[in-house]
Amino acid sequence: MSQPPPPDRSLPGPEGPAAAGPPPVRHPTGFPAHPGQQPYPGQQLHPGQQPHPGPALPPAHAVPYPPGHPFPPGYAVPWPPPGYDPADPLVTLPGEGLSGWFSRCSGALRRSWRLLVPVLALTHALPTLLLLLATVPLYPLPPLEPTAPGGPPPPLPDGYLGDLGVFLAATIGLGCLLGFVQAVGWAAGTRVVARQAAGEPTSVGDALAYGLRRAPALWGWTVVYVLLMLVGFVLCYLPGLYVMAALSLFGPVLLFEGGAPLGRARQMFHARLGPVLGRIALVGFAASLASMVVAPIQVAAVLFADPADAASLDGWNVAYAVGAALVAVPAALVYLVGLVVTYAEQRAHEGPVTAARLAGEIG
Repeated sequence: MSQPPPPDRSLPGPEGPAAAGPPPVRHPTGFPAHPGQQPYPGQQLHPGQQPHPGPALPPAHAVPYPPGHPFPPGYAVPWPPPGYDPADPLVTLPGEGLSGWFSRCSGALRRSWRLLVPVLALTHALPTLLLLLATVPLYPLPPLEPTAPGGPPPPLPDGYLGDLGVFLAATIGLGCLLGFVQAVGWAAGTRVVARQAAGEPTSVGDALAYGLRRAPALWGWTVVYVLLMLVGFVLCYLPGLYVMAALSLFGPVLLFEGGAPLGRARQMFHARLGPVLGRIALVGFAASLASMVVAPIQVAAVLFADPADAASLDGWNVAYAVGAALVAVPAALVYLVGLVVTYAEQRAHEGPVTAARLAGEIG
């Protein structure tokens, strides 16, 4: 049986343009439907028209959900995301940016400085003062006799190398002891910030007792961190800067999560490289400003102090030790609060987290 001829679409009528498909969809108001608009019930789509994926909120409310949510990455969602508290005093929510981070840092300082200052004074300022005063008398004096231009250098004093070895050994040993005491302060201060943000009671004694329990592990990982930095600085300096930044969150990681913190800290650093690096740089810059307070004392000592008094507890050495001890408190305060708030923000980008949960994790 022969097949019917194909319709002639050049003619009007059922075999003309009408056979090509339904007319373009029109909005109920009478205007043509916008390309990609979702049809109303019973409405037919124009050939080639794609359904609209769904309403999108304005950019100010478009917040990408962290991994683990049922929404696809980058999907525009209402604010705040489910499981988050926009009034959380410690956790910066996804989408709040640098202003939210600054707000949490300043809030943590206002809440916790009354407890953090005595904790850091006992674990940072006082040990720093004692370390500097203890090592000054051990400093080996180099030859002070002037030499003729172009002549050979003067010989080393008798016993100079032995005195230098004693000085280095004392400095390293006391420095390790200082690091352990400072680890007590880091752990204690972190617990103060977390518990006060969650509205839970704490005290200086309670914080220091917690710091003593967690200090051995924190001090051990700090030694590994410092050694890695030193190796990096030997290898053309830049690797040392990378280690310093990429592993800087190892302290909060260890205290809140436990386990081996260096790999986890590096993973958090690379998950949001730009924002995390920027926050760490801001923290380091602010702490460096506090540390530069004692720089004028050092310059004045070089210009006016007698070199023969370098190994004595004269006014310049005592002034420098006192100044370094005093600036240790604000510098440590800035570092501690900035790193804890940065860590909490990173946790929020991985999934819902609150200050109460963090306080429960740190114990």
